[in-house]
Amino acid sequence: MHRVRYFTTIVLCSTTTLILAFPLGLYWLGLSGVDGLPEKPLHLASKEQQALVWKRALGDGVPRIKAMSPYSLAITLLVKKASSASPDQLIVWRVASNYLLSHQRHKGMSWWHLSGAALTIWLSRNWTDEEILSAAALSR
Repeated sequence: MHRVRYFTTIVLCSTTTLILAFPLGLYWLGLSGVDGLPEKPLHLASKEQQALVWKRALGDGVPRIKAMSPYSLAITLLVKKASSASPDQLIVWRVASNYLLSHQRHKGMSWWHLSGAALTIWLSRNWTDEEILSAAALSR
């Protein structure tokens, strides 16, 4: 009986660890498929240009880019029923995909999506709202 309990505990702990490490592992694997990281824009776009980018992404009110994590993205993909992304995710994705067009290490759609998602997370965590909106405005 003791061995069964010990074995069950080991299996449960190992499974939990793997489940928790999986999104982080995919994030780092995705970033490894990107050749370098984008540099922040040298000049910020005007507030009007930033507001226009936000409005074109169907955002309401003051532009606000929420920082994402590998876990929040995984939960969003698992739970959200609609296929539409939020305005802030669309804007960050636009910046990430523009960079990825010329800086993708590995070819193929799986790598494109994985690296794009990882770069989107990285940008949302390392750039300010103004920098992201400016990069999106200047890339048009």
